[in-house]
Amino acid sequence: MIKKINFPTFLTLLRLILSPCILPLALVYLLPYNFLWLNSLLTLFFVFLSLTDFFDGYLARKYNWETKLGRALDPIADKFLVSSTLIALLAVKKINFIWVLIIIGREFFLMGLRQIALENNFSISVSFWGKLKTSLQLIMLSFIILNPYQDYGINFSWNILELFLILLAILISIYSAFQYYCEFKKSFIKVV
Repeated sequence: MIKKINFPTFLTLLRLILSPCILPLALVYLLPYNFLWLNSLLTLFFVFLSLTDFFDGYLARKYNWETKLGRALDPIADKFLVSSTLIALLAVKKINFIWVLIIIGREFFLMGLRQIALENNFSISVSFWGKLKTSLQLIMLSFIILNPYQDYGINFSWNILELFLILLAILISIYSAFQYYCEFKKSFIKVV
């Protein structure tokens, strides 16, 4: 028997489907035109998908609509959103491959730690640093999509702000991964 899907889970499913299927295509085919108005529309679409991440969790907790399905799909939808956006931006040369490797590599590293933790009957809970990392990555990606001046060098204030956001997001991504690793190591030593 199929249970009715509640609104927070619907938001998660919406992000899970649109992030890898529609968003990358829109970015790859429309961002090369590099018009501020078009970049703004694409940014709004990305921000809409990003906000579904906030609202699915907020509504699920506020109205006690949390489900096992929603808890399982939410992190997958988040990773689809960030990874598919990074890959699309890389394809249109709006981000350096090094930054993409660091961010996606961090996600694979943490997925591995979480899998090992599950196999050893403990879990790694989401931390403040992990939530801050996600917020900064979403802000950074929004700005990269919006910025029409990347082809004009580092002298423009838009590019300086973009570089600052990238470096801040990378720094917090690495720091949060280190924090998760420390938590994992403490718990792993107790069970071994």
